[in-house]
Amino acid sequence: MSSRLQEFCGYYSNRLSYEEVASLVERVSGERLLSDQKIGQIVSNKALEFSQEIYESTRITLAKSNQDVVKVNPTVNIYQPESKEILLFEDGIQVKGQKEQRQARNQLVREGESLSELVTKTPAIITDIVLLQKATGEFEYIAAPIDAKGKDLLTLASVVKAKVIQEYGRKTFPLNLVAITDGARTIRHRLLSIFGVAVTVVLDWYHLSKKLRELMSMIAVNKLEKVQHLKFLLSHLRQGKTTVALEYLKHQINAKNLDKWGELIGYLEKHQLEIINYECRRRAGKTIGSGRMEKAVDLTVGQRQKNKGMSWRPNGSRALSLLKVAELNGQWQQLWFPALAA
Repeated sequence: MSSRLQEFCGYYSNRLSYEEVASLVERVSGERLLSDQKIGQIVSNKALEFSQEIYESTRITLAKSNQDVVKVNPTVNIYQPESKEILLFEDGIQVKGQKEQRQARNQLVREGESLSELVTKTPAIITDIVLLQKATGEFEYIAAPIDAKGKDLLTLASVVKAKVIQEYGRKTFPLNLVAITDGARTIRHRLLSIFGVAVTVVLDWYHLSKKLRELMSMIAVNKLEKVQHLKFLLSHLRQGKTTVALEYLKHQINAKNLDKWGELIGYLEKHQLEIINYECRRRAGKTIGSGRMEKAVDLTVGQRQKNKGMSWRPNGSRALSLLKVAELNGQWQQLWFPALAA
């Protein structure tokens, strides 16, 4: 099998289903050269090869460097137009995992039980992606390398740390790093493990406003009150006035669903330190949302893997994501044709 045919299959596998890629190969070549299973194996093998490259690069970088070589400012003036920042985005997307139905059925037959006695929960497969701003101003996509079963060879934190060292390790001054995230606790813990200090974190406006709209739809008594509440809350949260928003929630809203009302109050209290004056930062020409990250996750996972009826195994889902990361980072030719790229 030629390298060009394998690359062709790898490229279109992130755009079409494996069956569609097999049909495309047949249409172009005039022969049924490959099955969908074989194309899936091509993707998996190349992703494992790419994973080894990430693993070796990360291991060598971390072994050679002082673990504290990169320092970050614990506080950054996020409203100052002249202040240069290094942006870091992080998000994860989950796709539906495949059920081990045959294994469960066989197990029940052996044990003399009925299928109705076993309730299987479909596992979710989560892919975490980091987007790091480089010294050139461009962004690099970062994902953890995987083994043949789709499990991490290294933690995502280790890979991100190595990338930061490679990009900024020669800087003698602390970095003005600003992480714009959806507020997940795991992200904050990961950043702390990478840099050793609490990094400036901003709850991005997209997730904040989305959460508010979703919960208010279940809290407000009717549509008119929902519009009124959202107008007040979004206006004040946009200016970073979380205390005012919380007071309004607690004393001015007659909640239809008390559980969701309490959830929204807890959400704002939990992220109070990460909710900023978005309007002031926007006027300074600074990023307030994760549109770039949402697009990144959609490109690496969403467009291909979240179609209706699809389910995945960990190695299949994450292999496709890794190949897309290589493509978006401009590493595609190097990955498939290293001699030509050299």
